Amino acid sequence: MNKSLLYAGLAVGILTASCSGNNTALPSLPLSAQSGIFNQPSGAAERAPQGWAATATHAVPIKNFPAGRVANSTQLHVVVGLRMRDRAGAQELIRNQYAPGSAAFHGWLSPDQFTAMFNPSAGEAASVATYLKEQGFTRVSVEPNHLLVSGYASAARAEAAFHTTIHGTVVNGKAVYGNVEPAFVPDKLRKVVLGVLGLTNAYEMHTHIKKSDRSFVPLVGGTPPPCLQVVNGICIGGEYGPPQYQVAYDAVNCPKTCSTGKRTSIAVMAEGDVSQVVSDLHTAEAFWGLPQASYSVVRVGTPSQDTSGLDEWDLDTQISSGFAQMVKHLYVYDTTSLSDSDTSLEFNKWVTQHKAQAGNASFGEPEAFAYADGAMQIDDEIFNQAAGQGQTMFASTGDSGSGCPVLLNTGGPVGGTPQVCYPASSPYVVAVGGTTLDTNAVGTQPGTYYGEHVWVGTGGGYSALESAGYWQANGICATCTQNSIRGTADIAMCADNNGCPMDVFINGTQTGVGGTSLSSPMSMGLWARLQTNFGNKLGFAAPVYYGVYGYYEPCPLKSTACVPSGEPGDDTSATPPDTTAPIGGFHDILYGSNGIPSSAGPGYDEPTGLGSIDYYVMQQDIQNSIFPG
Repeated sequence: MNKSLLYAGLAVGILTASCSGNNTALPSLPLSAQSGIFNQPSGAAERAPQGWAATATHAVPIKNFPAGRVANSTQLHVVVGLRMRDRAGAQELIRNQYAPGSAAFHGWLSPDQFTAMFNPSAGEAASVATYLKEQGFTRVSVEPNHLLVSGYASAARAEAAFHTTIHGTVVNGKAVYGNVEPAFVPDKLRKVVLGVLGLTNAYEMHTHIKKSDRSFVPLVGGTPPPCLQVVNGICIGGEYGPPQYQVAYDAVNCPKTCSTGKRTSIAVMAEGDVSQVVSDLHTAEAFWGLPQASYSVVRVGTPSQDTSGLDEWDLDTQISSGFAQMVKHLYVYDTTSLSDSDTSLEFNKWVTQHKAQAGNASFGEPEAFAYADGAMQIDDEIFNQAAGQGQTMFASTGDSGSGCPVLLNTGGPVGGTPQVCYPASSPYVVAVGGTTLDTNAVGTQPGTYYGEHVWVGTGGGYSALESAGYWQANGICATCTQNSIRGTADIAMCADNNGCPMDVFINGTQTGVGGTSLSSPMSMGLWARLQTNFGNKLGFAAPVYYGVYGYYEPCPLKSTACVPSGEPGDDTSATPPDTTAPIGGFHDILYGSNGIPSSAGPGYDEPTGLGSIDYYVMQQDIQNSIFPG
């Protein structure tokens, strides 16, 4: 059996195995499949019925749906992803935008420009919309960039439209359904349709948040958070707020002015009922003495009353705008659920509206899930467009070590399936891992930066499905260069839910929260400062950051053998495990592991990528990036 089909077929089986504690290694995909975008699932064409064409949407294993066919009246929201007309050109654009001398250098496109150059035509999108209407779909909608066409229909109509069969079952009281046969489209749409989302709700993103296990100390207004454990003058376990993270990561008291994010707009990807978020944000701003952010909610899809993610959206909004000190505007994109179909529409809305230079997704799923239903292939096109428009999506790598959590984050090594999380594994996303941050104690309070090491729970590893961007496969990541595979993380910041948690206001009450759900939006807030400092002209963050590292890294680019042992400039004032090495504006993390064989060391590593960021140094050194923004 073809390995790519086996990988997809295991997706729901992984869910069962993970919940039972079975972490059996998954098969790797052949390099021929590691293209980031799959033109057609390998081996699927032979199975296509006459007159039908295969899509990237694989079947969910029938053994997971013993109850049989779902009720014909079940209503589905189906999202059809279309193929870019010029995928190779869209990928090459990103390279040329960071190549001095190229006609495209610094030429960030508008959504209309990108769509006209690379995306499906209006006629192709209309042909898909017409087909859905002919099949009885209602409320059919075409997205402005022609990458997505969506509509509503009964399960019976969806089965007929995509030549599939949908089964249902009940798991923990929830109705779960899935297409137990692949999704096909008529031959006339062979070159147009990429994948079909919404035929299953078994694949869903989960937030990467981890609450503190320590006894939490509530604070009164204006009181700085305390160090809970001080050893030899070092705060190795404390509570933090946005002002304390700003101090730790060198974003205040700069010899020259430290920019805020006041001219840059940012966006948080969320779902459900977010009405409480703005109230909690204003409570936090008043408590920390921060200016009140200009704020609005962008509705995506049908409103939902779900409030289970409130702690996540509170954390994301409070740390991103808080670390930036101030932003031009904070958008909360609010979709119906964290299903692959709903999040694809959410990501695409952020791209087509083009209101915010940066976005954050503090959630993910094992990449096999995203591959299995076609979400990976579809979302990678969306993120490619974002990069071409100069936008950056930050995504958390997970809180279960080198495995990706399916249902619950463990906060420990290999607590999920032994694979990386998506969307962090997309090459067009900045994947943010987590560290344990220690600071120089100022009495009973955390102070300036002392050092960091790998947080044991951080996600990070190598993708079996995605290729590395040229900026990563340039010798900076040796394994990425040798094998043309995507490595995550790209960067890292504080995520330890016990060592350096943030005081987050949730329903008005202070709660200690960590996880890569903290480090990712914090990174977005830091990027907002850099963007404002450079007039929002930096573009997509990944090439720029890797270019800074490439300029200062002592190993020559494209070298796969050089490992900078004990890198020049080690911060010897910090003792292990907190010793770091300054590489341009980065703290290269040298110690710690999130699960064998994923460990930190000199140079790029999976748990922490290039390392954490010293803001003031980066503000100066970013102009030396060899992939200049």
